[in-house]
Amino acid sequence: MAVFINKSTQINFKLPATDCGNEGKMKWIVYDDLFHAGYIDIWSRYLPETIFRSTSFKNQDTVPVKINYCFRGRCEVLLNSGVTTFVVGDELAIDYGTSQNNEEAFFYPTAEYEGIELILYPSEELGKILSFNGKENIINEITQKCTDRSIPFITVAEERIRRCVEDLKDDILGQTDSNLLLMDIIKLLYLINGMSFKSDKRRTFCTSSQVDIAKEALGIISADLSKRHSAAELAASFGISESSLKNYFRAVFGKGYSEIISEIRMRKAAELIRENKENLGKIAETVGYQNQSRFSEAFLKYHKVLPMEYKRISRC
Repeated sequence: MAVFINKSTQINFKLPATDCGNEGKMKWIVYDDLFHAGYIDIWSRYLPETIFRSTSFKNQDTVPVKINYCFRGRCEVLLNSGVTTFVVGDELAIDYGTSQNNEEAFFYPTAEYEGIELILYPSEELGKILSFNGKENIINEITQKCTDRSIPFITVAEERIRRCVEDLKDDILGQTDSNLLLMDIIKLLYLINGMSFKSDKRRTFCTSSQVDIAKEALGIISADLSKRHSAAELAASFGISESSLKNYFRAVFGKGYSEIISEIRMRKAAELIRENKENLGKIAETVGYQNQSRFSEAFLKYHKVLPMEYKRISRC
């Protein structure tokens, strides 16, 4: 039988939204220096510095096994090799020492992400806790499968794993008994250990310079949405072709150049309407529309409601 645990610590973070009106949160269940189980709901591109200053996450000399499942959104993974890849909705990622773990390593390109993360620190004690019979060391078997990898193992999750991470989400967010959460973690690890680690989905990789260009270009656009920058104009400022810039945007943000800019404009417009500080004509100009009818058309397409109706609903 598994070795049961008697105590755990809960850590909660509120994550202010910097790119839209939603507030995010993180909740972690921490079992000393053995493992952490976390639920992550993010509506911004960067994590706040307070998370990295938390002593609870400043473990230790042991290389952890990190298991991530993405419910929604897109997470950038910065690898030790200097290139970047991405985890998107319904994908499972298992990493053992191939990705970076500093503040710059955490970025959410589309300003939204929901997922589950397990951080496990391999040890003899952890092996006993995660074993049904006290002998089989499931965490060691997983680390052995990952040892020779230079990149995380990332794949679309099968149905049983999706059901299991849904249970984990409920356990973490609810006041679930620690040992019930532990049993769900053990179940997930056994399902993962039964997978073949050779069937990697074809991945997108970007160099650090490509990622930097995409982020800097987006920063220029977001700084003043009343201005309209063509892809050709921005590409020329970086000394690259228009097609290269568009490819970088799609690789980093998972969406095309025009789509991501339209999304930013419409999110900002909704935020300004909720704040109720300007009339709709001024808001349209602020987000780059001189023609209010075109603004209304774009707003309706994205939010499925006209700006005036959105304003009325927001007041209610």
